[in-house]
Amino acid sequence: MKHVLLGALCSLLAATPLAWCVRNEATDRDKPGVQLRDAVEVKRNRVWLSDLLPADAPSAMQKAGAAIELCPAPLPGSARILDAEQITSKLVRQPEVLRQLVIPPRITIRYAGWPIAEKTIRIGISKFLCERYPQQPSPREKERLCNLPDGARLEGLQPFAAREEHPNLQVIGLDWDTRQQSVQVRLRCSTQASCGSFLVHVVLPASMGDEWRARLGWAIGLNSPTAGQPAPATTSGIVLAERGKPATLILDDGSMRISVRVICLQPGVLNQQIRVFEAQSRRVFHAEVVGAGLLHSTL
Repeated sequence: MKHVLLGALCSLLAATPLAWCVRNEATDRDKPGVQLRDAVEVKRNRVWLSDLLPADAPSAMQKAGAAIELCPAPLPGSARILDAEQITSKLVRQPEVLRQLVIPPRITIRYAGWPIAEKTIRIGISKFLCERYPQQPSPREKERLCNLPDGARLEGLQPFAAREEHPNLQVIGLDWDTRQQSVQVRLRCSTQASCGSFLVHVVLPASMGDEWRARLGWAIGLNSPTAGQPAPATTSGIVLAERGKPATLILDDGSMRISVRVICLQPGVLNQQIRVFEAQSRRVFHAEVVGAGLLHSTL
């Protein structure tokens, strides 16, 4: 009997290490994988698996992820959403990598890019206005007249970003915003793939000189829907109001008349309705041409 008990004890001791090893192997298999981040920002044109890995991911995983392309990066200021199925489909040929990952249901990818500075926006607007004003400044006056005055305030500035560090901006739209009493300017990068279009408002101070107000009025006229269209034929056919030139506007409310100086935003012949820009109030009026450099509008 003693020999039987001794043999059973030895068998139990011999089996114990084996059972311990088996339990350890099962624990290793159940160990959680590498959790992908559910929100990331990128600064490259393509998104790679390595962009989604946490900073403490194993170096071997980082190296493998740097070679696995997932999708193009979104445009600056926009986002791209990837779901778990899309990422899984990209890793079909990498089963050993896929087995080690924990993939969130949705991953949001944003393009960080290079922030577009206010100074860059001002330069783009100033260049546009300077190039399009009919009376080009002399080299001596160019620096003074081709820089948007500091008093002109830019509003509606969001964290705009581009795919290049110092983008050149182009003005693609300019109009007067009656509700906000500001010049509405739409810009984009000269390299269109670098950034999409965006909108800013230029608020003009009362102290802004007539020269700059004339430039803004002229530029708005060039970008109006009827800019560049010939004046309709009339019996006289003579252009009495020239685009970009000053004129006198008579405002009439039936009991009182007010005379103000304006900039014509469109050319006009006798009895034609045109748009004009009044510098002090920063308003755009629709007025009738009644004489040479003379217009009339009813309040």
